[in-house]
Amino acid sequence: MSSSFLIVLCITIGALVALVGLFRPFLGFLVFLAIHFIQPGELVPALEPFRIELVYGLLLISVLVLRRAAMATHTPLLADRILRSALFLVGIGVLSIPFSLWKGGSAQTVIEMVKLVTLMFLMKLLVNAEDRMRKLLWCVTGILAWLGLSSLFSFYRGQYYHLVYDLGNLNRAQGVSSIVGGPNELAGLLVALLPLLIALFGTVRGIMARLLLIACGAVCLMAIMLTGSRIAVIGLLAIAIYYTLRSKRRIVTLIVCLIIGSWLWVWMPREYRLRYLTVQEYAQGAKLDDSNQLRLQVWKAGQKIFLARPILGVGAGQFPTGYGMIYLAGRHAAWMQPHNLLIQVACELGVAGLVALTYFLIQIVKGIRVALREKGKPAVELSYQVGVACSVMFVGIIILSAVGHTLYRPFWYVLGGLVAANQGILLAKLKFEEETTNPNNPSDESTPSADIESCERDQVVAPTFLGSNRLRRL
Repeated sequence: MSSSFLIVLCITIGALVALVGLFRPFLGFLVFLAIHFIQPGELVPALEPFRIELVYGLLLISVLVLRRAAMATHTPLLADRILRSALFLVGIGVLSIPFSLWKGGSAQTVIEMVKLVTLMFLMKLLVNAEDRMRKLLWCVTGILAWLGLSSLFSFYRGQYYHLVYDLGNLNRAQGVSSIVGGPNELAGLLVALLPLLIALFGTVRGIMARLLLIACGAVCLMAIMLTGSRIAVIGLLAIAIYYTLRSKRRIVTLIVCLIIGSWLWVWMPREYRLRYLTVQEYAQGAKLDDSNQLRLQVWKAGQKIFLARPILGVGAGQFPTGYGMIYLAGRHAAWMQPHNLLIQVACELGVAGLVALTYFLIQIVKGIRVALREKGKPAVELSYQVGVACSVMFVGIIILSAVGHTLYRPFWYVLGGLVAANQGILLAKLKFEEETTNPNNPSDESTPSADIESCERDQVVAPTFLGSNRLRRL
């Protein structure tokens, strides 16, 4: 069977599923999510002129708007503080455009932000029941498998990023599309999404399903190791420690983590082990390599760029422009990226952007805490596991953001959408159980805690559990 036939077959099947998704919007959302991460227009150049992601996203949103307009009542999405805070952040990006060093570039960056925030809104609107959350986790697992397998396949075919640095030469695995086009981008996305696979593993019971998840996790870990991304490995270590400390069976969890870590260490070629050992050497006072020296120089440049335009910054996505025009001031050198989230936001969106980002992150933390308080309740076990996964994602992304400019990457927006959707599902189910067990006594002691109740006033409670067949058909 020729590769051309397989490509045509996959495109045909994908087109049919996407078409069905316009009539079943939750399926359409999963298709849109897959399109965003896989980027079929880049894999098959013949599809690029069709702008598949943009066109399909607009069609899906149009269908949802028409359906919501036809409903007699519906809950406003802007009642959710996480979504409001994301819009606030985008609004600061819009405000930065007129004052940007390159207005066209800032406008394009803000469009990317709008696309990511739209993904959050779709997640909140359509992932409104436990069965849908489980399907979303399986979809993310499929995306992880694709990212890991495609990068490994390309690596072993000789398609990689060749790095020449102090310790010699290193071939670093990278993704096959722009969203994971570099080694650090690929490793960061795999590390960020891996906790969702672990959450799914903790809630499935079938042996075949668990074996499939183990295989997918192994592929992802192998791909991360071959990227040579030191910050990603630090993130993995932090995730392992986090899970160990939160686990009921800490000894067992620690042993499993040590076994996995030992296997990866033995499996890795020697040059990758030498690269990862430099982290320990730096901690002991060894001289930084050229890559890290350059990061320190960029961070110092960030101070000068921020002071030049402290209120709204140099414009969304315009740190490299500010680096060239303000820091280099005409000198011939590469225009660098910020390599740090706070420096990125401070320089590109100014103090206003820092306030918006802080508000956004605080709302995510509050949403995570709501789910973590329900530990030990079997009725909401999936929501609790997703809450744990989101807390691990938050820690992992914070670590990645220490040396990465993550504002316009999907990390924060997928996390925000997951937290908002999970919180809505959890609060709706708690309310349903309360009304079922205490139909005539809402003030009974078994009602949710004050924190849950206060949060409920600020969040959209999906009425799926309350018998809304119309919303279920969405």
